[in-house]
Amino acid sequence: MNRILTLINHAETTQRLVITRLSGSEALSTLGHYCVQAETVTKAGKDEEELADIELKTLIGQSVSVRIALEAELQPSSSQRPVRWINGLIEKARYLGHDAQHSHYELIIRPWFFLLTKTVDFKIYQQKSVVDILHDVLKDYGRPYECRLDEIYPSLDYQVQYGESDFDFLQRLMEKWGIYWFVEHIENSHKIIFVESPQAHLPLTHSGYQTLPYLAQSPDYQAPYIHTFHYQEALTTGHWVTSDYDFTASRKTLSVTEQQPRKTHFNRMEIYDWPGDFTDTEVGERLAKIRIESLGAQGHRCSGTADIRGITCGTQFMLSGYPLEKANRPYFILSTDLEIINNRQNSTTMQCQAKCHFTVQPLSKRYRHPQHTPKPRTFGPQTAMVTGPTDKEIWTDQFGRVKVRFQWDRYGHNNEADSCWLRVSQAWAGNRFGGMYIPRVGHEVIVDFIQGDPDRPLIIGSLYNDKSAPPWALPNNGSQSGLVSRSIGGNELNFNGIRFEDRLGQEQYWEQAERDMHRLTKQNEVQVIGASQQVEVGQDYRSTVAGTSNYVIGASLGVSVGGAHHTTVGGIMSMNAGAAIGVNAGGAIGIASGGAMSMVTGGAMGLAVGGAMGLSSGGDLVISAQRIRIIADSQIILQAGQID
Repeated sequence: MNRILTLINHAETTQRLVITRLSGSEALSTLGHYCVQAETVTKAGKDEEELADIELKTLIGQSVSVRIALEAELQPSSSQRPVRWINGLIEKARYLGHDAQHSHYELIIRPWFFLLTKTVDFKIYQQKSVVDILHDVLKDYGRPYECRLDEIYPSLDYQVQYGESDFDFLQRLMEKWGIYWFVEHIENSHKIIFVESPQAHLPLTHSGYQTLPYLAQSPDYQAPYIHTFHYQEALTTGHWVTSDYDFTASRKTLSVTEQQPRKTHFNRMEIYDWPGDFTDTEVGERLAKIRIESLGAQGHRCSGTADIRGITCGTQFMLSGYPLEKANRPYFILSTDLEIINNRQNSTTMQCQAKCHFTVQPLSKRYRHPQHTPKPRTFGPQTAMVTGPTDKEIWTDQFGRVKVRFQWDRYGHNNEADSCWLRVSQAWAGNRFGGMYIPRVGHEVIVDFIQGDPDRPLIIGSLYNDKSAPPWALPNNGSQSGLVSRSIGGNELNFNGIRFEDRLGQEQYWEQAERDMHRLTKQNEVQVIGASQQVEVGQDYRSTVAGTSNYVIGASLGVSVGGAHHTTVGGIMSMNAGAAIGVNAGGAIGIASGGAMSMVTGGAMGLAVGGAMGLSSGGDLVISAQRIRIIADSQIILQAGQID
């Protein structure tokens, strides 16, 4: 069969089609496609309606290959032509109509990497490099790919696929870290090749393509050549500055600068990017280098056209014969736009029309795909549940951060591995002062994101729900406000708390310490009570006053002691009453003085004793009065060693 283009597929339906035209494009890190136009085969004894009866649904998703016979001049001594393959999955199939002899169809074929655009997910990746994430995502597809990567990529603490297709998620990560890809086609398959440097690009398959001469239209030249080539220089940005913030080193400057000015005018134009998405300056320097390499490479892109079939995206070749000598150098192919019109069925010649437009970059220049894929942004806050180990009520770190499971996270396990550590917003935060409330495991919290970045969550509040009810019954107690904690391992009766009742006429300030209460006033404390005060102490009560203690009581003072009452005074003790003082004891009363003792009354003084009374003095006993009268019912006895 003398066909330049041959459609190959094991399905019976495509065996009834022959290709008439192939067109399509491929580019580095770009989902290319090929459009195959085909017509039904011409077979003797076969009815056209029978041949044209193709069920299009059965074609969708099937693998199909196009064999392209390359130029005969590449191997003139052999009857076996060198070939090039294009393989892909059928994305679309369309019936175009029919003419007198054939029905016409159109097939759109794409690389299997296109399947990644058909999925959208929310998923968290932790402690994985970009290459680890690449493997994790692609393993579910079971399709061939190859990583021609030599660099070591850092482990990323936290990366979120946030409502993105698998393709967009991987694409933006690769764009950020300088990885790009292309498709390598073989006879019955194709694979995605991931690379990071020009040296990973292999030469064009056939040796006749590995050096391509530049020749203005030379139809008599008996080998592949390039007839149009545009050598180009362009103005680019030469400086990239980026920075970020790390709260664990809040005074550290993370700013980094990368400079690769080209030898042009205005080569020191600067881009400042913030935030740079890094907390390590080495990582920041690496990312800045990737960005400036991406910009710099765009300053030296060339394009060309050739009427040949074998120029393939992702490969390299040597240009020769170009009038500008510096352009004669190795290039690797960034993109191709190919069109081939096949020779007719049953043709006896191999004549066809082929045209390929391409863009290239010098092999000495590093390619970095531009950051075209935007990072998704969150819109407003959302809620999440605080998580931790199953045996912990509080799971936090030295910064008071907690972990959560987001409502959208279908892969989480409600444990400490569900997220990164989230900082918790507080009402006040200073150096060893401020407020501190740590959400506990099982609590619902409000999460917002710094600059809408799903990789930077931040807790800004807490919420009640059906499993976490308010501390007092609502709506009946809607006039109450306050704060109630919960003892670890306790129940709803074990708490510390304060509460304010604001119902008019029933206003109340209430507080509870579940166990101990300690209060320190470093200077003066004033307490004013408008009505009564009642203090009940279940055990001991002790009050220590370093200076003077004064009590002013406007009415009565009553002290009731169930046992003994001891009063010890280090200095003078005085008792002063505006009226009478009464001392009453159920037993004896003893008064002892280490020195003199005097009793002075402004009026009469009476001493009545129910039994005997003795008056004893170690010295003189002097009784002095204007008149002394001694009365005895029986007798008076005076007894002394001498009576004067």
